[in-house]
Amino acid sequence: MATVLALVSPVAFVAIWLLVTGFISMLGGWHGLADRYGAPDGFEVEPEQRFRFRSIVLRRLALFPARYRGCVTVSLAPGGLHLAVLFVFRFRHPPLLIPWSAVVRCEEGAFLGFRWTDVAVRDVDPVIRIYAGAGAAVAAEWRRQAKPV
Repeated sequence: MATVLALVSPVAFVAIWLLVTGFISMLGGWHGLADRYGAPDGFEVEPEQRFRFRSIVLRRLALFPARYRGCVTVSLAPGGLHLAVLFVFRFRHPPLLIPWSAVVRCEEGAFLGFRWTDVAVRDVDPVIRIYAGAGAAVAAEWRRQAKPV
């Protein structure tokens, strides 16, 4: 019995892990963003434009936001906003590259000392809330990209 349990436990853990990460992707809206704005294979961003281990929230449904605490890399690229989760959470969460032209608004907010930026993307449900300095950098880059030349 102990041998069977030792074999089944890791398989059950992996199955539950994949089920939960896939469910979060669907519920929060990452999957929908990936369908439209998936990053091309091999896409890289300059290291100085990366914010590692950041927290974001995807709010597709008001009652069920998908919280990604400290597991997202937020990157600013000339082509757009790049988001990627840590490898262990990557199931149903492919990296995203959202063109700056698809971002319709970036609204900065704060409450009790916590700062964030809400990023709304054209034709896609979830609003992406990016916290702290990464959110401010996203808003600044979006404003810079939106200026006519």
